[in-house]
Amino acid sequence: MKITPVRVDRGQLTLRPSGQFTKEYVPEVERTVANAEARSVGLDLENVTFVDREAMAFIGSAKSKNLAIENCPSYVIRWIEQERLRSGSSSPSDSDTQQSEASEP
Repeated sequence: MKITPVRVDRGQLTLRPSGQFTKEYVPEVERTVANAEARSVGLDLENVTFVDREAMAFIGSAKSKNLAIENCPSYVIRWIEQERLRSGSSSPSDSDTQQSEASEP
């Protein structure tokens, strides 16, 4: 997986991973988010082709990490919702995982 950081300005950073987002990349993304010198950090998943369980859990917990998720694939949103229902948690709000029209099949 390749991660491209895109700085809109000093206050906003967007990470754009491409390829397969799997467990070995979660720590790298977490470090980048933690070390970002920006008020707002986002993760744009438009070019992600596969997400495993560990990456899905990271995406599902993004709100608690103050991380905005953009262009989340619909299958990942459904997976997160199913996991939350299974665990008894509430379902994600629109602000947890934003999905653009372009990511729809």
